[in-house]
Amino acid sequence: MPESETMLSRRDFALCAGGFLALLGASGADAVLNRGLYDPAAVKAAAARLSFIPEQIGNWTSTTESIDEREKRMAEIVGSIRRTYRHAENGYTVSLTVLCGAAGPMSVHPPTACFEGVGYERSSGPTVTTISDREGEMSSFNRAGFRLANSSMSDVVRVFWGWSTDGSWTAPANPRIVFRGQPYLFKLYAVDRSLLQTDDLQQSESFLNEALPVIRKELRKS
Repeated sequence: MPESETMLSRRDFALCAGGFLALLGASGADAVLNRGLYDPAAVKAAAARLSFIPEQIGNWTSTTESIDEREKRMAEIVGSIRRTYRHAENGYTVSLTVLCGAAGPMSVHPPTACFEGVGYERSSGPTVTTISDREGEMSSFNRAGFRLANSSMSDVVRVFWGWSTDGSWTAPANPRIVFRGQPYLFKLYAVDRSLLQTDDLQQSESFLNEALPVIRKELRKS
């Protein structure tokens, strides 16, 4: 497969954390409602676990990207990783972002608003999709496809995102309600890119099948 069909641009990769600067009013409201439940020590301890997610998972090797400090402050991100993983044999390429912070801020900022705000149009979704990992655990993620509006390019960017308190991922319709009261919350984004005629190329699904058990193991460590 040509690398051009699977390689994510830096712009796509930067977008995968999705809309940090949007919906700040909702984030602030949740912060106020959860203030009495906020435990900085618990959030910091949970965020530290992200650094142990390995840079190589099976045949997937990664390069690391950074998240802008302004984005971290505005989205109240306490811990994060952002990497591009590439499969050594089939050339599949997936960008992974995992964030950690207080439940209120982490439960907002859908990537739909972010992509559409910078010139993409939605080509599919969002719909909830279930992924079974190699250990047989089922996880639910939102999935949506985007392409540049009024562009002759046929590339489609697919985004998967979900939330977790312990490495088991779900995609509730209203995460602000579901996770309200949790001491901290993880949020995961997986992003891939392909030509329109290969929109069903399961790059992210293949990666998550292998990666989710590894991520779960690290997030459950005390």
